[in-house]
Amino acid sequence: MNVQTSGQEAAPLSLVEVQDAQSPLAKEALAIYEASFPVEEREPQDSLVKLIALSAEGPLADGTLFHFLAGVADEQVLAMALYTYHPQQRLGFLGYMAITAVSRGQGLGSWMFQQTMARLGREEGERPFGMCWEVQRPSDLADPQERELAERRIRFYQRHGSILFPEVDLLTPSLGDGLPDVSYHLMYYPLDGETAVTSHRLRAMIDVILGHNYGAAPDSIYYRRALQSIK
Repeated sequence: MNVQTSGQEAAPLSLVEVQDAQSPLAKEALAIYEASFPVEEREPQDSLVKLIALSAEGPLADGTLFHFLAGVADEQVLAMALYTYHPQQRLGFLGYMAITAVSRGQGLGSWMFQQTMARLGREEGERPFGMCWEVQRPSDLADPQERELAERRIRFYQRHGSILFPEVDLLTPSLGDGLPDVSYHLMYYPLDGETAVTSHRLRAMIDVILGHNYGAAPDSIYYRRALQSIK
């Protein structure tokens, strides 16, 4: 894929795995992250710096892998994505994905999503089932413009083969002092194209999101609400 950068001729776009938090690519990608998500949905940047360092060290004791990806054209970062892979559940968790505001409308979001899913599909070991993540609930947003943006975001993922589970009560713990808990919709991209998702698979997604990535205890209100909502 080629994209316009700074008014120049179209430059080829490549996916780069960032493993040095002090590199210019990392700093540009983290700036996109800071500009793209509201404070209640952002982990402290220090946490992401630690995840970048972990990605260079390989899997954790339980096999969890961290990947910080950048979409780069002409040495400029235009997109970023962060995901973790959990081989015990054979599921990825897409923590964040964003592109620069000036790059919108060029197909970069679609390219970044597809490249990230393809990267997940290349994980070693048994083939991953797919990727799960959270999205804002449009009904929770009072501002009409923000609500429309949340609806467009969901439609974007659905156009690319993702599944929305509006019935799952996904409340996530606060990411910092003074910040609220946040309710989300659960979404899932099946790498095998299987759209009939079992309750067992949904429970595995809850384990990956709430347990592994938010550190919620199995007896917490977060777990109880999510599991009770699964039919």
